[in-house]
Order: sequence, then C-alpha cells, then structure tokens
Amino acid sequence: MAAQRVPMLLLRWMALSAWLWFPLVALPSAPAQDTIRVGVYLNPPLSFPDLNGKPGGFIVDLLGYIAKQQGWALHYAPCNWDECHELLALGEIDMLAPVSAKEARSRGLDHNRESLYVNWGQIVTAEEGELNSPLDLEGKTVVALSSDVHFADIKELAQRFDIHTRFLEVSDYESVLAWVAEGPADAGLVSRSFDIDAFPHYPVVRSSVIFNPAEIRIALSPRNDSLQNAIRIQRIDRELTALKGDHNSIYYQLQERWFGRKTDAEIPRWVLWLLGVVLGVALLLAAGVLLLRQQVRRRTVELRQINGRFTAFMNNLPGIAYMKGADGRYIFVNPVWKQTKQLNDEQVVGRLPADIWPSRGLGTHMPEERLAIEKREIIESIESSPWDDQGRIWRLIRFPMKNSDPSGSAIMVGGIGVEVTDQKRAEDRLSHLNRQLQLLLESAGDGIFGVDGLGRCTFINPAALMLLGYSRDEVIGSRIHDLIEHSHPDGSSFPENESPIRHAFSQGEKSRTDDGLFWRADGRSIRVEYSAYPMREAVRLGAVVVFRQLAGEEDE
Repeated sequence: MAAQRVPMLLLRWMALSAWLWFPLVALPSAPAQDTIRVGVYLNPPLSFPDLNGKPGGFIVDLLGYIAKQQGWALHYAPCNWDECHELLALGEIDMLAPVSAKEARSRGLDHNRESLYVNWGQIVTAEEGELNSPLDLEGKTVVALSSDVHFADIKELAQRFDIHTRFLEVSDYESVLAWVAEGPADAGLVSRSFDIDAFPHYPVVRSSVIFNPAEIRIALSPRNDSLQNAIRIQRIDRELTALKGDHNSIYYQLQERWFGRKTDAEIPRWVLWLLGVVLGVALLLAAGVLLLRQQVRRRTVELRQINGRFTAFMNNLPGIAYMKGADGRYIFVNPVWKQTKQLNDEQVVGRLPADIWPSRGLGTHMPEERLAIEKREIIESIESSPWDDQGRIWRLIRFPMKNSDPSGSAIMVGGIGVEVTDQKRAEDRLSHLNRQLQLLLESAGDGIFGVDGLGRCTFINPAALMLLGYSRDEVIGSRIHDLIEHSHPDGSSFPENESPIRHAFSQGEKSRTDDGLFWRADGRSIRVEYSAYPMREAVRLGAVVVFRQLAGEEDE
C-alpha cells in the first residue's frame, strides 16, 4: 500500500500548481439563469435606452445573444457615461458596454479580450466642408463628452501639433449635437458608431476628420468575485471568437442591421433645377479663376505643412500601415512596414504584390482585403502573412476607402497592424501548460480540492469527487465544511473553527490530521488523513487540501 502512494512532496507541488493554474483551465459550468446587471448609456447604435427605458443597439443585441447561449438573465440599468462607471465601481452593476480597451485598462477594470467592434473619434460640424483636417480646428471651439476616451486624444493631438483650440465639456452625446447645431460650438466630437441620424432635430454633418481607432470591449465590476469575472470573460470571448469565425453568424447579421448602408432618398425635382442654376453661376465664376491662383498658392503651403505633420506621425507609428489603390497597387507604406519587409519605396509603391513577391503566387488583394471591399466594412484578423519569412503573427485591421472616382465604384483599401507574435506564443505555451496540468491533476490517485477565503470550493479533482460521492456542480462554489465536515461520528455538530482546513485558509498555516472524518453525499462517513496548505492570491487567503481514505476504516 505504501509503495503505491505518491510522495507527499509531489502532492504538495501538485496542490500548489492546481491552486495557481486550475481556475484557468477547469472553469465550472455557468449556473442556470445567472443574473447579471448591465449598464446602458446613450451611444446609438451601439447601445441606448429608449423613452420607456428598454435597451437596444448592436452591443445590447449581441450581449443578449451571448447571454441566451450561456443561460444568463440580463437586467439593464439606464445611466449616463459617468453614472455607469460609478455604478460599476460600486458594484451596483456587473457589466458595462461599450467600453474601449484603453479606457478599461486606464481604470483598472477586468474586461474581455476579444473585440466587439472597432470605433474611432469623429468631428461633426453644422455645415458640410467646414473641416477637412485636424489643422482646420485652429481657433475653433470644440465640444465633447467629458469622459469620452477620444476627448483626451484630440486634446493631446492639438497640443502635439500646436493647434490652438478651445475645448468645452458636456455629459452626453445629444448635448454635443445641440451645442454644435445651435451655435455655442464650432464643432463637436462623437464616436464613429454614434448615429447622428437618430437626432434629426440637430442638423449636423460628419466631417472628414477622424482619429484614434479603439477596440470596444465589455468591462466587469471590480466588486465582482474575481473567479466569476474570469468565467464570464472566458465565455464571452469564446462566443465572440466562434461568431466572428462564421460570416453567416448573428454577429455579422447584427452589423448589417445596425451599421448597414441606408438607401439614398430620391432627389426632388426642385433640387435638380437648383443644381442647374448653380451650374450656370459656376460657369460665370470661371472667369475669376485667375483671382484664385493666389489662394491656391496659400493652400499649397498649408498642404505641405499637413504632409510634413502626417509624415512625422507615420514615422513614429509603432505598427505597420499601408494603402492600396483599386487595382491592388501599393500607393503608400509607412517606415515600419518597409523595415519589416526589408524593402524601400521604389520596390513597393506603384507595384502589385505579385510584382514584389513573384514566387508567392499572390493576387491583387489578400482575402481579408477583398472582404473589406465587398462588404464595405472593417475586417479584423490575426494571421501570419505569406510574405513574412520569419513566421511572425500580426493583428491586422483592413478598411475600405473611396477614391476620387465620381462613380464611387473604385474602392481603395488600407491596413494597419501590430505584431503580436510574443503574445500569441505565450498564449499557446500557457494553453499547453494548462492542458498538461489538468491531465496531471485528474490522474492523481488522492483527492485534491481548493477553497477560497470564505471556505467555498474553487476546484476539485475526479478522485475527490469519487471518494465523496458528489458531482462537480454540487461542490464548486459551496462551503466545503457544510458538505463534508459538518458533524462528529456520533452526529453532533462539528464547529468549523476547530477544522484544520479553516485553520489553513484563515490563519495561513499548514495543518495536518491522520484521523479525520469526511461525510459523503449519501450520508456515510469515511475516515481520512489529509493535509491543508495555505495559499495566497494577491491579498486573499485560501487553501488546497490533499486527502486519502484510510484503508478499512469506512463507517456507517
């Protein structure tokens, strides 16, 4: 019998490893109808509460689908941006979306890893054509949402490029539109996803000034149990990954519903007459073209300044960036792109991929580029590109762009990306280690389980379940003392404060007994010997227990 026992030193190592890693690989099944409180603020079409307080939007519908798959019951709490973050910090709500990954990290919030949507900041004005670049904000007054993640970036952009702009702050996007439409502000800052058409009483238009692409995530309250947050994050990311991998999934159906192109309204006849009059006036004004030459010269100087600032920006961009024409020829690549491919402008600009890499068998566009052009939407991917001999892995975003073709049929495509090779390989190594650890834990002959600082079971191996007669769902999250250590052999109550297990997770000291008693699910008791090892995660104590049944000592 002694020869068959695993040395206690190995068991201690297994117990320690199990406490540190097992929650990552053996998460329990979500309980039926797990109630989750979700904050909803006005940011159409991503999320918005209607006049009756009923939530809607792309994020709300997507989260609702995921909740249905996981058996969660969602309760929505309407709030403005600042109120939502305050409720999340206090634990009055469990989740908040949409939240940018940068915002979640700056606030120290748990958040999922898989992007729901890519957003960016955009400037709106009262009249079309007022702003064509960030430099046109010189001397202007710009109003923005006080807590908008894009607000800090546009202020930093203005400071970096010496653009003198006055900034005003409001509490919601509707106020931004009102201030721009009614005159106190020259321009306003909204997110790319915000539907200004939902507020027709504020006649504003989107300008061509965009900046600060940001990935949208779901943030979770720091007041939630950390294991519970980890479970929910894993399940959300798993659902999102599966949905993004299927181009016929509800994810893309919701994108089409909430972000699809709208049908152009029929042009009234009087507008056509007006256009004719305008055309006649334009012919008369052609005689003044000589007077415009001076303005052209001035504009040329401004464009050179813009080009210089753009060049400085692209030279300091940490990732790759490129643009292709409608025919698939490269029209721009930034320095990082050229360094990565070990090519120069003469070898790239104006050429097709097949001209640059003739042995690769490449077409004019990569599959993701063709998809971005066909769907007229942003396409995200993580891939190892065929032109990369070093096998590096990249997170890439491809997006369509209209060129100057009057028909609008010729679509250019752009791409930006960052290298995630180390991150991806670390994830793969962690996954492999988790699988090995799980196999090791499940093959152990002795029973092993862990408890948190409240005595609740956080993990348990198959040997322990077999000895105790419980299922995993019956044990995980339950107080272990109430299940297996509640009574003496005569049936009298066994106080928890006398338990060596409690001593380990409350006092932080190792405990051992050679004559313990555990109760099985069928009401029978078994004599056991066990050791309880204290474990600390951050500032929270817990314990790992390793036990085995004493031979020939089963009681009725």
